[in-house]
Amino acid sequence: MIDLPLASDIQPGEDFTRFILTQKHYSVDKKRVKPPALLPMLSATTNRWETSTHRVQGLPVAEIWNLGYEHVENRPASRIIKARGQGSFDLAKSAGLSLDVNGPPYPRHVDLIGWSPTDKDVRLMKATEIADKLLLVIDPRT
Repeated sequence: MIDLPLASDIQPGEDFTRFILTQKHYSVDKKRVKPPALLPMLSATTNRWETSTHRVQGLPVAEIWNLGYEHVENRPASRIIKARGQGSFDLAKSAGLSLDVNGPPYPRHVDLIGWSPTDKDVRLMKATEIADKLLLVIDPRT
């Protein structure tokens, strides 16, 4: 995989991708990422709500997919990438979220953080705000 050096901080306008593992999280007919694809998980390690994303600046499309195949997909565990949503980190920031650039052990990894710890409706509202503006890209293997 090509891995070009990146600034330690997210640059304005820099894109991320969110790999999608279930068909329920996108619509081919409507060409959209559904909000549940962006909903955070509560991390046992950090004890915060996080949505896992990856920086894609400087990567050709094939390398973006390879990033997911190598670091997100786990076929033995039935974690198979179906699609991905791509957009600017500025979308997350404008929804009131913060970015935790935490790379290793996953290259280019960034968690979207700052989700409401108690209000799932607020989390869904923020996920909707972001998902509505993402570009849906279907896995080329399908």
